[in-house]
Amino acid sequence: MLARSPVRKRTVDDREAVIDFVQQGFVIYEDVFDTDLIAISLEHLMIDYDRLSGLARDGQFPVDVNGWSVAIMDAFARTGLYDQIIHTPKLIEIAKGYVGPDVAWLGHDGLFINVPTDTDPVLLKGQHTDVWTGTGVNTVFAALFFTDVDAYNGLTVCPGSHLQGLRPVRNRAIHPDWDVPFEQVNLDMVRAGDLVVWHALLIHSTTGHSDKNTRISMTSRFRANDGDMTSQERALGTRALSVGPLNQVLRLVGNDRLTPLRTYGGYVGVDRRMAGLYDCSPYHGGVDYSQYLRGV
Repeated sequence: MLARSPVRKRTVDDREAVIDFVQQGFVIYEDVFDTDLIAISLEHLMIDYDRLSGLARDGQFPVDVNGWSVAIMDAFARTGLYDQIIHTPKLIEIAKGYVGPDVAWLGHDGLFINVPTDTDPVLLKGQHTDVWTGTGVNTVFAALFFTDVDAYNGLTVCPGSHLQGLRPVRNRAIHPDWDVPFEQVNLDMVRAGDLVVWHALLIHSTTGHSDKNTRISMTSRFRANDGDMTSQERALGTRALSVGPLNQVLRLVGNDRLTPLRTYGGYVGVDRRMAGLYDCSPYHGGVDYSQYLRGV
């Protein structure tokens, strides 16, 4: 196994980040997102959490942090804050560096609210790989942390374990006959706004629960917009974040069948609804009415 280097945080333009990913199976990125965006997003998430928590205290329903997280994430994914996060230029540059110019963001991101008193195993995962859960080996995981972690409630990884291939599983855990030990590293240096990216074969786990601090993070997946997807990934759906030059040419031609001279003598461009995605292609301009809908 390759020797492990000390864990260092990387920036978007740091070439060593890709080396970390290949050799160790994970990277911690810093300075990707605007700090105000992270703070406002955390406030938004906590307002919804506090509302549900208050209703539970009033007897409206039982405490169910995992269920609340699903509902809060569904609501958050429909906000402008979420759009700003996934369209952050530095995030897209990171994604393009791993999967190429055509980036697809998988649907149904996971929100994880790790509170001191919760015992739900969904929020306290033992050692596992994400390939076991139906993720393809060419899909990359990315966890955005809205809060700092401490020594007890963060993410623990086994550096280099992805290079050993797929570990056999029994009942969502490493099969006891194949329980080869790997070094475990607690990523307790993660802070609010940091992004942890890892390979789907990397063995990792939830570090545990803090006795006083709540940890909130959003786990997402991205992949190339072409190539085979697993059955679960197809069900999740995708959202294009970036379109490369070859696909932009095809868009201007008009269709994959390359209909001859389809736009000859007419306007060769994209319609306005695609202008942001096809950033190298011309389009008929006009007023951006979305700014009024967002209240900007």
